[in-house]
Amino acid sequence: MSDEEEGLIEEHVQKLGPKFPVIRAPKGMSTYGGRFYPSTFTIGPDGQILTVPDDHMPGEAFLEEQLAGVSLAPKLPDDPRFDAVRQFWNKRDHKKLAEYLDRMLAQEKLSEDLRTVFVAQREELDRRIERQVARVAKLGEGPDYCAASNSLEKLAKDWKGLAPEAAAEKELERFGKDPQIKKELAAGKALEKLLSGFDTTRLAQARKLLDELPKFVKRYEGTHAAKRATDLRSQLAEQVRGG
Repeated sequence: MSDEEEGLIEEHVQKLGPKFPVIRAPKGMSTYGGRFYPSTFTIGPDGQILTVPDDHMPGEAFLEEQLAGVSLAPKLPDDPRFDAVRQFWNKRDHKKLAEYLDRMLAQEKLSEDLRTVFVAQREELDRRIERQVARVAKLGEGPDYCAASNSLEKLAKDWKGLAPEAAAEKELERFGKDPQIKKELAAGKALEKLLSGFDTTRLAQARKLLDELPKFVKRYEGTHAAKRATDLRSQLAEQVRGG
């Protein structure tokens, strides 16, 4: 995605021959806070920006973790009788989906073809519930408790009234009581605030951020955010040298 002139985009495509779609999106970079080309973002299905170029390139493990939270409707017969099920899946309204499936399966005179589909859907929902509970446990291990906290809050909302919500709320409660995790949360939020105040596409601001990052690392020494800040400083140092 680029907000450059159409001619420049065409030149880029012809020269490099990328194997992925390239589109022109006016104000695309400014909308997402892009500061340089190429900029890589990870964006959740709800539009939430999960990582930005100034943060880190998302690794395979991170992407797998995010994909685990995507709830797409499993395949259903093209039959209007299943529209309610399809709608609950698409809206991520898992609690109402569970209630609806249980209510339908409780009907004694339910036709066999409908029962077969509803049983399969309930089994799929149960599998996803189990995966989300396991995901909560994984998020609770850290080390990026700031990102984990955001994910747990969203997960609790998506799975309200079901086991994943209870598990997520329990982890969030633990986060709020654990002194070390509270320190990690504060450090993560402080780093986000610090980075938001600099436009690293401008050499002068990149240099200022280079001066600020060691102070941050010293203040939050031993935290995951401090490690991220150290890695970012190395990247910025190369950028400044090349600028």
